[in-house]
Amino acid sequence: MSRTAESHIAAPATADGDLPAALASSDVFAMLADPVVLANPLPLATWLRENAPVYRTADGRCLVSRYEDVSRLLRASTEDIQVLAAGIQPGALELHASVRRLADTIGLRNPPEHTRLNQIYLRYFTPARVDALRERTRAIVTGIVGELAEELSTGQVVDLHRRLANALPTHMMSLLLDLSQEDVSWLNSCVWNIEQAFDPTITAERLSQADQSSAELDAFVIDLVARRRGGGGTDLITALADVEDDEGGLSQNDVIAMVFTLLAGGVTTMASVIALALWRTLVHRDDAERLAGSPAAVAAYVEELLRFESPAMYSPIPRVAVRDVEFGGEVLPAGTRVYGLIIGANHDPRAFRDPGTFDPSRFDPSSGRRDSAALAYGTGIHRCVGAHLASMEIEVVLGLLRERLPGLQVDGPVTWGRTSFIRSVTGLPVRLEKGSSSR
Repeated sequence: MSRTAESHIAAPATADGDLPAALASSDVFAMLADPVVLANPLPLATWLRENAPVYRTADGRCLVSRYEDVSRLLRASTEDIQVLAAGIQPGALELHASVRRLADTIGLRNPPEHTRLNQIYLRYFTPARVDALRERTRAIVTGIVGELAEELSTGQVVDLHRRLANALPTHMMSLLLDLSQEDVSWLNSCVWNIEQAFDPTITAERLSQADQSSAELDAFVIDLVARRRGGGGTDLITALADVEDDEGGLSQNDVIAMVFTLLAGGVTTMASVIALALWRTLVHRDDAERLAGSPAAVAAYVEELLRFESPAMYSPIPRVAVRDVEFGGEVLPAGTRVYGLIIGANHDPRAFRDPGTFDPSRFDPSSGRRDSAALAYGTGIHRCVGAHLASMEIEVVLGLLRERLPGLQVDGPVTWGRTSFIRSVTGLPVRLEKGSSSR
């Protein structure tokens, strides 16, 4: 049984007819950060895509929302569009350590620097390497779910975000980096603070906190790399410290930037994505029956979930027009900061048949159909390098939860984060239905 988009989400912050007035009196990025909009972004995303596909803010930024335009933006040649840290906040690059740290990450580099670092990352996140981690991931999740089952069986309410969505990626990064879970959790908090510099609505106080976290993370990684280099370890930090290619080894700054990216994608973002997937699956238990299918069917379910819910609301990495470019029939002058509304693109009827219906068959090879590629992980050279790992973790979590705790249900209000570029479920209280039990 498939359901339409409106059947599982709260009422929008404003009625569709009120959106033009709301947009006229508020910054669109501030609206995207509203918890009510985060829970139900489709009315706003749909209105923008169909009525203002190239939306211009008062300070000159542009938000494109049609699939063709968002896909073209993410795939654009560096002759037309480049990722530039200067696009985050005018003047912030010179003033703030957190912005400089973000500027050094792979997501904010252009070829040829990006090409080199991306090739190094891809060595460690091939489909074969990720598949080799599946059983270890399953063991970790089995242990977490076993602990939850004991508590839930006594009638307790458990926060699934903290206990599972955040715990699994912390376990996984602890394994990959050979760090304690306590260290990973602390680093995760630093990364989260630093990432807030991406948010166009950030306050001076939050930016100062991001700068402090940047200094603390840098010091930690510098010390760690010095101790790991040449030690013969099999963890990713040792591997990055000892990298040798045609250009020699990585600089200290490159290693820090790559560790930051691993933590940002592998823990902070992953926890948000898993929590969103859990929320959607628990609310739509009829659709979750598809998780009993073949591995290909489960993978298709996860891909459709990521398309339908779009954890990344828009591309937070600022892209700046190098020269005059055209989107949606409008010419954007050189220097324009352009963002892509991924949630709008992933529901564009020009790219997806019946986009408001949750239908995993659109991504199941056995169905004989194939819609456009979902943009949840981005596309082009900046597509998420950890996409295989992320999808595998979600598949394992959802499959095991359905298998071991089929009577799980949301109990109480869900808490949403206040970051505009990612749909972050920060509190997900659950309990077992009366009469149900763990398996």
